[in-house]
Amino acid sequence: MTGDPSAYFERLTKYIAEENIALEYSDEIAPAKGTAVPGKITLLPGQAPAELFSTCGHELAYRAARRAETTKRIRETEAEGVAFVVCSAIGLGTGTASQDYVGLYGRDAKLLVESLEYAQQTASRILTAIAPENSATPA
Repeated sequence: MTGDPSAYFERLTKYIAEENIALEYSDEIAPAKGTAVPGKITLLPGQAPAELFSTCGHELAYRAARRAETTKRIRETEAEGVAFVVCSAIGLGTGTASQDYVGLYGRDAKLLVESLEYAQQTASRILTAIAPENSATPA
């Protein structure tokens, strides 16, 4: 991950708070970079700013879970799709990070296509919430 999400990260954390989700940092989640449970996102401290933003977006995507009966593979693919779209939209370089992550869950092109609508809708909600015109914080 490359780039500087600066003000976008501030707006993302504000959006998370507005959604009544606690945002915490803990070394105890390692080797995971982030975790999400209902009402709480936990991030691994010490990540580079772009990676921290991406991880936060990935974990936030779980908040709007597509359906309860999804598998971990589907949820991870969709959450990473959301993170990729949001990061790309604000100008962060993702390199092969998203592709590599989805690869951990089987590189299933059919699943990815089936998940596109969910990922787009969720990413759109996040991008609308963190857009500069929706905040007093400049881009």
